Amino acid sequence: MTPRRVDLLRKIKSTGSILAASKEIRMSYQQAWSFVEQMNRLSPLPVVTRKRGGTNGGGAELTSFGSNLIERYEKLQTMHDEYIQKTGEAMLFCFL
Repeated sequence: MTPRRVDLLRKIKSTGSILAASKEIRMSYQQAWSFVEQMNRLSPLPVVTRKRGGTNGGGAELTSFGSNLIERYEKLQTMHDEYIQKTGEAMLFCFL
């Protein structure tokens, strides 16, 4: 999972559309759709589901599994940032 893919998932959740999400993060629709397909293919459960067009048009929805992925990613990112900060402080003391 990359920060760019997580951003895409967040935007899909808020907009309900892969197209709208891709526009908001300045990514081509083709790239966004490719990311969604890859994530769905590699995940044990779907990350994003699509709704085919109709009178109100189609859309996309982040699944509960997809929401869980975002939450876990954010938690790991926080833990990583804390570790880097502590490591940096420890390294600083090595040179004093």
